[in-house]
Amino acid sequence: MARNLFEYHPVTGYRFIPGLIARVQHEGGGYLVRCNQAGFRCDCEVTPRKPGGRFRIIVFGDSYTAGDGVSNGKRYTDLLESRLEGTEVLNFGLPGSGPDQQYLAYQVFAHELEYDLLIISTQVSNISRLGGEHLTLGAVDGRVVRRSKPYFRLEDGELVLENQPVPREVRPLDPSEWEAAKDRGAGPTKRLVRKIYRRWPRLHDLALWARRVHSPAEYDDPNDPTWRLLKAILVAWVRQSRAPVILCPIPTFRHVNKTLPAASYLRRFAELGAEERVEVVDVLPAFWRLSAADRKRSRFPIDDHPSELGHEVIAGALEPHVRAHYERWTAESPEGRKVADA
Repeated sequence: MARNLFEYHPVTGYRFIPGLIARVQHEGGGYLVRCNQAGFRCDCEVTPRKPGGRFRIIVFGDSYTAGDGVSNGKRYTDLLESRLEGTEVLNFGLPGSGPDQQYLAYQVFAHELEYDLLIISTQVSNISRLGGEHLTLGAVDGRVVRRSKPYFRLEDGELVLENQPVPREVRPLDPSEWEAAKDRGAGPTKRLVRKIYRRWPRLHDLALWARRVHSPAEYDDPNDPTWRLLKAILVAWVRQSRAPVILCPIPTFRHVNKTLPAASYLRRFAELGAEERVEVVDVLPAFWRLSAADRKRSRFPIDDHPSELGHEVIAGALEPHVRAHYERWTAESPEGRKVADA
């Protein structure tokens, strides 16, 4: 029987079980999940003050950041920590979460911390997770569940938080029920096409490319209500940060493989970065520099998450931008100069 990895949280909806150590079965051969006492997959404990005067980075995102499919130590956050001496990286990634939950996790667990850099790694397809109070989640322990979640709405340009405290309801879904829910309302032809695509996903990729489909479509129009909501969340988050911010939109592998065009989401994030004078890091070129064979190896064959190679690519794309902040810290702060002189 699959082990549950999560527990209820009244603000974010859920988090990892604090102190959890578990081996998770996976197509990649299984991976180790090790959590700190704050309830996130991280080998470092969350302390109000930085330990030993280190350069502290805090990172938020979904399962791509939490590291579904790879063990602690192999994720891009751990790789960044290992490449910059005197650095501590706190990974607050939460699988299945939306940007709204990630922002709330920052407010609850990290806003009052001492830190030097905030990285917001928004997986671009997660814009669809802002649209309702429930989220159907394929959990990393193999179950599919429907759980309540917090959400925001925009009222006269202001964020209004709903569903607080989050209801405790968690309802497991049978896989057949999950597939039926996705097909509900579709005609027989569309259901047949979806069945074919589920069996041969590359056909779906080819069809998307041939039809020049833009996805997620919410990024196409700067006045799209869902994009405006995501933008409002990110702007509020950037303005609340106690340190410099890097926005790192994480592409889907359909964007990596150029099945879907990335221009729309890149344009929206670039506009946001210019308006808020915040740094935006595009990791796509780092993937596109790979050979076709390595791009294929950068994700799992079935599970649409970065492999160890995929995490290396993301870390490599972020490293020069993070290093610039790190070097500024070592040059300008007393604690940083101590690290540089050691």
